[in-house]
Amino acid sequence: MNSPLVSFIIPVLNGEKDITRCLLSIRNQDFSPEQYEVFVVDNGSTDKTHQIVRDLGFYIEVIPGVSVAALRNRGAMLARGDYLAFVDADVELPPDWLQNGLASFKNQTVVASGGPRGIPEEATWVQRTWGLHLESHRPKEQATPVPWLYSMAFIVRRNDFLAIRGFAEILETAEDVDLCYRLGQRGTILYNPAMKAVHWGEDPDLRTFWNKEVWRGKGNLKGVFAHGFRWDELPSLGYPIYILCLLLILSFSCVVDLWNQQFVLTPLSLGLLTLPALLLAIATMVRARQSNVLLGLFLLYMIYGFARGYSVVSAGLYRRA
Repeated sequence: MNSPLVSFIIPVLNGEKDITRCLLSIRNQDFSPEQYEVFVVDNGSTDKTHQIVRDLGFYIEVIPGVSVAALRNRGAMLARGDYLAFVDADVELPPDWLQNGLASFKNQTVVASGGPRGIPEEATWVQRTWGLHLESHRPKEQATPVPWLYSMAFIVRRNDFLAIRGFAEILETAEDVDLCYRLGQRGTILYNPAMKAVHWGEDPDLRTFWNKEVWRGKGNLKGVFAHGFRWDELPSLGYPIYILCLLLILSFSCVVDLWNQQFVLTPLSLGLLTLPALLLAIATMVRARQSNVLLGLFLLYMIYGFARGYSVVSAGLYRRA
């Protein structure tokens, strides 16, 4: 039996809401079914995920209590394809996604290729607004080399993936960034706008957005210890530290102003605290050419900074404990 060209690997945990959409979008690819295989690697779901996957006729392996990086690595161990297509269970692929992705590898220097994070048509304002941020620095039309790709839907050469021993399983988040930094030492990481996929799992509200950024922040810090510091990570690390420092200055300013019965240092500190979020919101608004998103972007950038700052503090306390 000939080996398939591509192996799809889908990690999942309690994904009954989205897994059908994901698997059917793979089945509906404009690509010969004999040329790809699909592995669903489950983290111990307690809902109907197992039944849904089996009813659709796909293979599923259950490995409870491990990181998503470990799930993906296990799928890669099972895979026989020349290319590994990592797709999250809450992602829907357009029919031409695989064809467009494989076209990237006509350039022999390319080791991985992925595309934009699309949002559902019925997206919330949080999803629409943060989506502008996520794609504001990415090219809109032509394929371009980038430092890293989103792990929600991307393709990597299997030989290169195995050569760097896959995902770092100690990382709960930011494992995609860490993987691409290491892959980038072997070749080009390509951002291909033609590989746009719909991510149904984008944070729908402010509470979820806060919780996810706290979680992602912890992975961001662990990633630095895993692959070392890189200058392109400075914004995601420096901004929360800036927030923490300004919160301390703000607290001190309030005490001084109360002591001197004045209101001078406090508004100055508040202005400095909010300035980065305002500048980021303006920059993203200009790039997106949407003047009505300034307030929403400002709010999300502030929440992002506070959530990532909270991650820094909690990670420090955890390491100390």
